[in-house]
Amino acid sequence: MDEEWQPDAIIDLKIGEVKKDLYEYVEKNPDKIDSNIPIFFGHVVAILEKSFPHMSDAAHDRFIDDITVKVLLGSPHATDVDYIEKLFRHAIRTRRRPTGRALFDIILGIKMIDLGRYNEAVEILMKYRTLDAIVCTAIAYSYHVLAGELQGGGERPAKATPSQMDLNAREQMIELARLRPPVNRLKFPQVVQDLRVNKIFWYMLRLGIEWFPHEQEFLKIGLEKAKKDGNREMRGELLKIASERYYNDMFFLRELYHFKLEARDLGGATAVVRQMMQQHPEELEPIYYGMQLSILSSQNTAYHQFRSAAISKKMPVSLILLLDCAFVVMSGQQNDVTACMEDMKRKMTGKNHYLTLIEYTVHDIFSGDDKRVKAARKAFLDSLDQYCLKQIGMKEGIEL
Repeated sequence: MDEEWQPDAIIDLKIGEVKKDLYEYVEKNPDKIDSNIPIFFGHVVAILEKSFPHMSDAAHDRFIDDITVKVLLGSPHATDVDYIEKLFRHAIRTRRRPTGRALFDIILGIKMIDLGRYNEAVEILMKYRTLDAIVCTAIAYSYHVLAGELQGGGERPAKATPSQMDLNAREQMIELARLRPPVNRLKFPQVVQDLRVNKIFWYMLRLGIEWFPHEQEFLKIGLEKAKKDGNREMRGELLKIASERYYNDMFFLRELYHFKLEARDLGGATAVVRQMMQQHPEELEPIYYGMQLSILSSQNTAYHQFRSAAISKKMPVSLILLLDCAFVVMSGQQNDVTACMEDMKRKMTGKNHYLTLIEYTVHDIFSGDDKRVKAARKAFLDSLDQYCLKQIGMKEGIEL
Protein backbone atom coordinates (compact mmCIF):
# COMPACT_ATOMS: atom_id res chain seq x y z
CA MET A 1 0.00 0.00 0.00
CA ASP A 2 1.39 3.41 -0.99
CA GLU A 3 2.30 5.80 1.79
CA GLU A 4 -0.24 8.56 2.31
CA TRP A 5 0.88 11.85 0.78
CA GLN A 6 1.41 14.79 3.13
CA PRO A 7 2.23 18.46 2.40
CA ASP A 8 5.86 19.50 2.85
CA ALA A 9 4.88 21.86 5.66
CA ILE A 10 3.45 18.94 7.68
CA ILE A 11 6.54 16.82 7.03
CA ASP A 12 8.82 19.70 8.10
CA LEU A 13 6.80 20.02 11.31
CA LYS A 14 7.21 16.31 12.05
CA ILE A 15 10.95 16.47 11.29
CA GLY A 16 11.19 19.33 13.77
CA GLU A 17 9.43 17.24 16.45
CA VAL A 18 11.81 14.30 15.90
CA LYS A 19 14.79 16.66 16.05
CA LYS A 20 13.50 18.16 19.30
CA ASP A 21 13.21 14.67 20.85
CA LEU A 22 16.75 13.82 19.77
CA TYR A 23 18.04 17.11 21.17
CA GLU A 24 16.57 16.18 24.54
CA TYR A 25 18.17 12.74 24.33
CA VAL A 26 21.55 14.31 23.51
CA GLU A 27 21.29 16.71 26.44
CA LYS A 28 20.52 13.87 28.87
CA ASN A 29 22.99 11.28 27.57
CA PRO A 30 26.28 12.93 26.49
CA ASP A 31 28.50 10.26 28.04
CA LYS A 32 26.48 7.43 26.54
CA ILE A 33 26.74 8.98 23.07
CA ASP A 34 30.47 9.71 23.37
CA SER A 35 31.16 6.12 24.40
CA ASN A 36 29.89 4.80 21.08
CA ILE A 37 29.41 7.48 18.43
CA PRO A 38 28.88 5.06 15.48
CA ILE A 39 25.96 3.38 17.24
CA PHE A 40 24.39 6.76 17.99
CA PHE A 41 24.54 7.84 14.35
CA GLY A 42 23.17 4.45 13.30
CA HIS A 43 20.27 5.06 15.66
CA VAL A 44 19.64 8.50 14.14
CA VAL A 45 19.68 7.16 10.58
CA ALA A 46 17.30 4.33 11.54
CA ILE A 47 14.83 6.87 12.95
CA LEU A 48 14.99 8.95 9.78
CA GLU A 49 14.57 5.97 7.46
CA LYS A 50 11.60 4.68 9.42
CA SER A 51 9.87 8.02 9.96
CA PHE A 52 10.72 9.74 6.65
CA PRO A 53 11.54 7.11 3.99
CA HIS A 54 11.32 9.66 1.17
CA MET A 55 13.37 12.38 2.87
CA SER A 56 15.49 14.37 0.41
CA ASP A 57 19.28 14.13 0.59
CA ALA A 58 19.52 17.83 1.49
CA ALA A 59 17.02 17.53 4.36
CA HIS A 60 18.70 14.31 5.59
CA ASP A 61 22.16 15.90 5.65
CA ARG A 62 20.85 19.06 7.27
CA PHE A 63 19.35 16.93 10.05
CA ILE A 64 22.66 15.10 10.56
CA ASP A 65 24.54 18.42 10.69
CA ASP A 66 22.19 19.83 13.33
CA ILE A 67 22.39 16.72 15.52
CA THR A 68 26.18 16.55 15.18
CA VAL A 69 26.73 20.08 16.38
CA LYS A 70 24.23 19.55 19.20
CA VAL A 71 26.31 16.55 20.33
CA LEU A 72 29.49 18.63 20.13
CA LEU A 73 28.11 21.49 22.19
CA GLY A 74 26.80 19.15 24.89
CA SER A 75 29.79 16.85 25.16
CA PRO A 76 32.21 17.04 28.12
CA HIS A 77 34.94 16.35 25.53
CA ALA A 78 34.06 19.41 23.39
CA THR A 79 37.52 20.92 23.99
CA ASP A 80 39.34 17.78 22.81
CA VAL A 81 40.31 18.23 19.16
CA ASP A 82 40.74 14.49 18.62
CA TYR A 83 37.21 13.92 19.89
CA ILE A 84 35.81 16.68 17.66
CA GLU A 85 37.53 15.27 14.59
CA LYS A 86 36.26 11.79 15.43
CA LEU A 87 32.71 13.07 15.82
CA PHE A 88 32.84 14.95 12.52
CA ARG A 89 34.40 11.99 10.72
CA HIS A 90 31.48 9.75 11.68
CA ALA A 91 28.98 12.48 10.82
CA ILE A 92 30.46 12.84 7.32
CA ARG A 93 30.14 9.08 6.79
CA THR A 94 26.50 9.29 7.84
CA ARG A 95 25.63 12.07 5.39
CA ARG A 96 24.29 11.03 1.99
CA ARG A 97 26.31 13.63 0.11
CA PRO A 98 30.11 13.90 0.40
CA THR A 99 30.12 17.70 0.59
CA GLY A 100 30.02 18.00 4.37
CA ARG A 101 33.77 18.02 4.95
CA ALA A 102 34.14 21.75 4.30
CA LEU A 103 31.26 22.69 6.59
CA PHE A 104 32.56 20.56 9.46
CA ASP A 105 36.11 21.82 8.96
CA ILE A 106 34.85 25.40 9.16
CA ILE A 107 32.81 24.62 12.26
CA LEU A 108 35.94 23.06 13.75
CA GLY A 109 37.96 26.15 12.88
CA ILE A 110 35.40 28.43 14.52
CA LYS A 111 35.31 26.09 17.51
CA MET A 112 39.08 26.55 17.81
CA ILE A 113 38.45 30.29 17.99
CA ASP A 114 35.89 29.64 20.69
CA LEU A 115 38.55 27.68 22.60
CA GLY A 116 41.17 30.39 22.13
CA ARG A 117 43.33 28.25 19.83
CA TYR A 118 43.73 30.87 17.14
CA ASN A 119 46.77 29.50 15.28
CA GLU A 120 44.98 26.18 14.79
CA ALA A 121 41.87 28.03 13.66
CA VAL A 122 43.85 29.86 10.98
CA GLU A 123 45.44 26.63 9.76
CA ILE A 124 42.04 24.93 9.44
CA LEU A 125 40.15 27.84 7.90
CA MET A 126 42.70 29.23 5.43
CA LYS A 127 41.86 26.87 2.56
CA TYR A 128 38.15 27.77 2.77
CA ARG A 129 38.43 31.55 2.64
CA THR A 130 36.81 31.79 -0.82
CA LEU A 131 33.81 29.75 0.30
CA ASP A 132 32.03 32.36 2.42
CA ALA A 133 32.75 35.88 3.65
CA ILE A 134 32.48 34.65 7.23
CA VAL A 135 35.63 32.54 6.83
CA CYS A 136 37.82 35.52 5.86
CA THR A 137 36.59 37.50 8.84
CA ALA A 138 37.17 34.53 11.18
CA ILE A 139 40.79 34.24 9.99
CA ALA A 140 41.29 38.00 10.33
CA TYR A 141 39.79 37.88 13.83
CA SER A 142 42.22 35.13 14.84
CA TYR A 143 45.19 37.21 13.70
CA HIS A 144 43.74 40.30 15.39
CA VAL A 145 43.43 38.55 18.74
CA LEU A 146 46.92 37.07 18.41
CA ALA A 147 48.24 40.58 17.77
CA GLY A 148 46.62 41.72 20.99
CA GLU A 149 48.16 38.82 22.89
CA LEU A 150 51.61 39.76 21.59
CA GLN A 151 51.01 43.23 23.00
CA GLY A 152 50.18 41.75 26.38
CA GLY A 153 46.48 42.36 25.96
CA GLY A 154 46.87 46.10 26.46
CA GLU A 155 46.24 49.02 24.15
CA ARG A 156 49.05 49.72 21.71
CA PRO A 157 50.39 53.27 21.65
CA ALA A 158 48.98 55.30 18.75
CA LYS A 159 52.32 55.50 16.89
CA ALA A 160 53.40 51.91 17.52
CA THR A 161 54.53 49.86 14.54
CA PRO A 162 51.95 47.18 13.62
CA SER A 163 53.06 43.66 14.42
CA GLN A 164 53.13 40.89 11.84
CA MET A 165 49.86 39.57 13.26
CA ASP A 166 48.33 43.03 12.83
CA LEU A 167 49.43 43.05 9.23
CA ASN A 168 48.06 39.53 8.71
CA ALA A 169 44.67 40.61 10.06
CA ARG A 170 44.57 43.58 7.71
CA GLU A 171 45.73 41.43 4.81
CA GLN A 172 42.84 39.02 5.37
CA MET A 173 40.34 41.87 5.34
CA ILE A 174 41.84 43.16 2.10
CA GLU A 175 41.53 39.61 0.75
CA LEU A 176 37.86 39.69 1.70
CA ALA A 177 37.38 42.80 -0.44
CA ARG A 178 39.53 41.42 -3.27
CA LEU A 179 38.17 37.87 -3.40
CA ARG A 180 34.58 38.94 -2.69
CA PRO A 181 33.46 35.47 -1.52
CA PRO A 182 29.71 34.73 -1.39
CA VAL A 183 27.71 35.97 1.58
CA ASN A 184 25.71 33.41 3.59
CA ARG A 185 26.67 30.58 1.25
CA LEU A 186 27.36 28.37 4.28
CA LYS A 187 24.25 26.94 5.91
CA PHE A 188 25.31 26.45 9.48
CA PRO A 189 23.38 24.03 11.71
CA GLN A 190 20.67 25.67 13.77
CA VAL A 191 22.52 25.34 17.08
CA VAL A 192 25.84 26.77 15.87
CA GLN A 193 24.96 30.36 16.81
CA ASP A 194 26.78 29.79 20.10
CA LEU A 195 30.03 29.79 18.13
CA ARG A 196 29.60 33.55 17.52
CA VAL A 197 30.13 33.50 13.76
CA ASN A 198 27.98 36.54 13.09
CA LYS A 199 29.41 38.56 15.97
CA ILE A 200 32.92 37.90 14.67
CA PHE A 201 31.86 38.92 11.16
CA TRP A 202 30.42 42.27 12.24
CA TYR A 203 33.29 43.01 14.63
CA MET A 204 35.88 42.53 11.90
CA LEU A 205 33.83 44.31 9.25
CA ARG A 206 33.68 47.41 11.44
CA LEU A 207 37.45 47.19 11.90
CA GLY A 208 37.92 46.78 8.14
CA ILE A 209 35.86 49.91 7.51
CA GLU A 210 37.99 51.76 10.08
CA TRP A 211 41.31 50.45 8.73
CA PHE A 212 40.48 51.05 5.07
CA PRO A 213 38.02 53.96 4.95
CA HIS A 214 38.17 54.24 1.15
CA GLU A 215 37.35 50.57 0.44
CA GLN A 216 33.71 50.42 -0.68
CA GLU A 217 33.57 46.63 -0.80
CA PHE A 218 33.33 46.32 2.99
CA LEU A 219 30.14 48.37 2.98
CA LYS A 220 28.73 46.41 0.03
CA ILE A 221 29.51 43.05 1.65
CA GLY A 222 28.00 44.21 4.91
CA LEU A 223 24.84 45.51 3.24
CA GLU A 224 24.40 42.23 1.39
CA LYS A 225 24.69 40.22 4.60
CA ALA A 226 22.49 42.60 6.59
CA LYS A 227 19.73 42.29 3.98
CA LYS A 228 19.96 38.51 3.85
CA ASP A 229 19.92 38.31 7.66
CA GLY A 230 17.07 40.79 7.98
CA ASN A 231 19.32 42.97 10.14
CA ARG A 232 17.90 46.48 9.67
CA GLU A 233 20.03 47.93 12.46
CA MET A 234 23.26 47.07 10.65
CA ARG A 235 21.82 48.19 7.31
CA GLY A 236 21.08 51.56 8.87
CA GLU A 237 24.55 51.82 10.38
CA LEU A 238 26.31 50.95 7.12
CA LEU A 239 24.11 53.24 5.03
CA LYS A 240 24.86 56.13 7.39
CA ILE A 241 28.57 55.61 6.77
CA ALA A 242 28.00 55.25 3.02
CA SER A 243 25.89 58.41 2.83
CA GLU A 244 28.73 60.39 4.42
CA ARG A 245 31.60 58.91 2.39
CA TYR A 246 29.91 58.15 -0.94
CA TYR A 247 27.04 60.64 -1.14
CA ASN A 248 27.15 60.66 -4.96
CA ASP A 249 27.50 56.90 -5.54
CA MET A 250 24.36 55.55 -7.20
CA PHE A 251 24.76 52.09 -5.68
CA PHE A 252 24.57 53.42 -2.12
CA LEU A 253 21.88 55.97 -2.98
CA ARG A 254 19.77 53.16 -4.40
CA GLU A 255 20.32 51.07 -1.27
CA LEU A 256 19.34 54.02 0.92
CA TYR A 257 16.22 54.61 -1.17
CA HIS A 258 15.18 50.97 -0.75
CA PHE A 259 15.85 51.18 2.98
CA LYS A 260 13.67 54.25 3.41
CA LEU A 261 10.89 52.88 1.24
CA GLU A 262 10.77 49.56 3.09
CA ALA A 263 10.32 51.55 6.31
CA ARG A 264 7.43 53.46 4.66
CA ASP A 265 9.44 56.64 5.13
CA LEU A 266 8.22 58.40 2.00
CA GLY A 267 9.69 61.72 3.12
CA GLY A 268 13.13 60.17 3.57
CA ALA A 269 12.84 58.34 0.25
CA THR A 270 11.86 61.60 -1.46
CA ALA A 271 14.98 63.29 -0.07
CA VAL A 272 17.13 60.46 -1.49
CA VAL A 273 15.48 60.86 -4.91
CA ARG A 274 16.29 64.59 -4.86
CA GLN A 275 19.90 63.76 -4.07
CA MET A 276 19.98 61.21 -6.91
CA MET A 277 18.68 63.80 -9.35
CA GLN A 278 21.21 66.37 -8.15
CA GLN A 279 24.15 63.97 -8.45
CA HIS A 280 22.95 62.17 -11.61
CA PRO A 281 20.81 64.66 -13.54
CA GLU A 282 20.97 62.73 -16.83
CA GLU A 283 19.88 59.39 -15.40
CA LEU A 284 16.39 57.98 -15.88
CA GLU A 285 16.48 55.90 -12.68
CA PRO A 286 15.85 58.74 -10.18
CA ILE A 287 12.91 59.96 -12.26
CA TYR A 288 11.38 56.49 -12.15
CA TYR A 289 11.74 56.45 -8.36
CA GLY A 290 10.08 59.87 -8.19
CA MET A 291 7.13 58.57 -10.22
CA GLN A 292 6.98 55.52 -7.98
CA LEU A 293 6.80 57.65 -4.83
CA SER A 294 4.15 59.88 -6.39
CA ILE A 295 2.07 56.78 -7.14
CA LEU A 296 2.43 55.46 -3.60
CA SER A 297 1.44 58.82 -2.10
CA SER A 298 -1.18 59.67 -4.79
CA GLN A 299 0.42 63.10 -5.32
CA ASN A 300 -1.02 64.33 -8.62
CA THR A 301 1.19 67.40 -9.03
CA ALA A 302 4.40 65.53 -8.20
CA TYR A 303 3.49 62.69 -10.56
CA HIS A 304 2.83 65.14 -13.40
CA GLN A 305 6.22 66.82 -12.84
CA PHE A 306 8.15 63.54 -12.81
CA ARG A 307 6.13 62.28 -15.79
CA SER A 308 7.12 65.36 -17.82
CA ALA A 309 10.76 64.76 -16.88
CA ALA A 310 10.42 61.11 -17.91
CA ILE A 311 9.13 62.11 -21.34
CA SER A 312 11.97 64.57 -21.80
CA LYS A 313 14.48 61.84 -20.86
CA LYS A 314 12.85 59.49 -23.37
CA MET A 315 11.47 56.92 -20.95
CA PRO A 316 9.88 54.07 -23.01
CA VAL A 317 6.25 54.83 -23.79
CA SER A 318 5.15 51.43 -22.47
CA LEU A 319 6.51 52.28 -19.01
CA ILE A 320 4.77 55.64 -18.94
CA LEU A 321 1.47 53.96 -19.87
CA LEU A 322 1.89 51.39 -17.11
CA LEU A 323 2.83 54.01 -14.56
CA ASP A 324 -0.14 56.16 -15.59
CA CYS A 325 -2.37 53.16 -15.01
CA ALA A 326 -0.72 52.52 -11.64
CA PHE A 327 -1.34 56.12 -10.57
CA VAL A 328 -5.03 55.85 -11.48
CA VAL A 329 -5.35 52.51 -9.68
CA MET A 330 -3.57 53.56 -6.48
CA SER A 331 -5.51 56.84 -6.42
CA GLY A 332 -8.75 54.84 -6.38
CA GLN A 333 -9.99 56.26 -9.70
CA GLN A 334 -11.86 53.11 -10.66
CA ASN A 335 -13.86 54.74 -13.46
CA ASP A 336 -10.66 55.68 -15.31
CA VAL A 337 -8.97 52.28 -15.01
CA THR A 338 -10.86 50.71 -17.92
CA ALA A 339 -9.82 53.52 -20.26
CA CYS A 340 -6.17 53.12 -19.21
CA MET A 341 -6.28 49.37 -19.75
CA GLU A 342 -7.81 49.74 -23.22
CA ASP A 343 -5.21 52.34 -24.16
CA MET A 344 -2.39 50.00 -23.09
CA LYS A 345 -3.86 47.10 -25.08
CA ARG A 346 -3.89 49.27 -28.22
CA LYS A 347 -0.39 50.68 -27.81
CA MET A 348 1.48 47.80 -26.13
CA THR A 349 1.13 45.17 -28.80
CA GLY A 350 2.80 41.87 -27.95
CA LYS A 351 2.35 42.42 -24.20
CA ASN A 352 -1.16 41.01 -23.88
CA HIS A 353 0.02 38.14 -21.64
CA TYR A 354 1.32 40.65 -19.09
CA LEU A 355 -1.58 43.06 -19.42
CA THR A 356 -4.06 40.25 -18.83
CA LEU A 357 -2.39 39.49 -15.49
CA ILE A 358 -2.43 43.20 -14.62
CA GLU A 359 -6.13 43.37 -15.48
CA TYR A 360 -7.02 40.48 -13.17
CA THR A 361 -4.92 41.97 -10.36
CA VAL A 362 -6.58 45.37 -10.76
CA HIS A 363 -9.99 43.70 -10.60
CA ASP A 364 -9.05 42.28 -7.18
CA ILE A 365 -7.82 45.68 -6.00
CA PHE A 366 -11.34 47.06 -6.44
CA SER A 367 -13.08 43.92 -5.12
CA GLY A 368 -13.90 45.41 -1.73
CA ASP A 369 -12.51 42.34 0.06
CA ASP A 370 -9.82 43.73 2.40
CA LYS A 371 -7.67 40.60 2.30
CA ARG A 372 -7.81 40.33 -1.50
CA VAL A 373 -7.23 44.05 -1.91
CA LYS A 374 -4.08 44.02 0.22
CA ALA A 375 -2.60 41.00 -1.59
CA ALA A 376 -3.54 42.36 -5.01
CA ARG A 377 -2.05 45.80 -4.36
CA LYS A 378 1.27 44.24 -3.35
CA ALA A 379 1.27 41.88 -6.35
CA PHE A 380 0.40 44.75 -8.68
CA LEU A 381 3.12 47.08 -7.38
CA ASP A 382 5.78 44.36 -7.18
CA SER A 383 5.06 43.17 -10.71
CA LEU A 384 5.08 46.70 -12.08
CA ASP A 385 8.32 47.53 -10.29
CA GLN A 386 10.14 44.48 -11.57
CA TYR A 387 8.92 45.11 -15.12
CA CYS A 388 9.97 48.76 -15.08
CA LEU A 389 13.35 48.05 -13.53
CA LYS A 390 14.05 45.44 -16.18
CA GLN A 391 13.09 47.81 -18.99
CA ILE A 392 15.19 50.64 -17.58
CA GLY A 393 18.12 48.27 -17.18
CA MET A 394 18.58 48.31 -13.42
CA LYS A 395 19.73 45.11 -11.77
CA GLU A 396 17.57 44.97 -8.69
CA GLY A 397 14.15 45.94 -7.49
CA ILE A 398 12.68 46.73 -4.13
CA GLU A 399 10.14 45.19 -1.82
CA LEU A 400 7.05 47.32 -1.52
